[in-house]
Amino acid sequence: MLGRTTGALCFSLLMAAAPVHAEDNESANRSLAAIAEKIKFNIQTCWNRPDTGKDNVSTVTVRFTLDKDGTIIGAPEIVNPSKSKNFELIANSAIRAVTRCAPYSVVAENPALYDDLKEIILNFSSPEN
Repeated sequence: MLGRTTGALCFSLLMAAAPVHAEDNESANRSLAAIAEKIKFNIQTCWNRPDTGKDNVSTVTVRFTLDKDGTIIGAPEIVNPSKSKNFELIANSAIRAVTRCAPYSVVAENPALYDDLKEIILNFSSPEN
């Protein structure tokens, strides 16, 4: 974890269920996992988690859609909103990180996997979770 990032960043990708052969599926899954790690690392370097003191927020989930060139389409959205002040602080910092790190060139570099990469869901978590 980089010094600027004080919380954990979990990552999940929504995967399209396209019919493929078993060998192709295994290879695509490995490629998607590697791409997910690159995107995760990118966003970790851009995330400045705010100090929330002892009142930690467990998880803020952000969803965003990418164009084929890796730019964000529309605005990232919080999937699990909460009225907590600290939740809002972390949610805003998560959206800034996602936006600051764009474009995601790894998407443009893998056009065959675009359908699997166009919608991304990220979980920004407190270190205790």
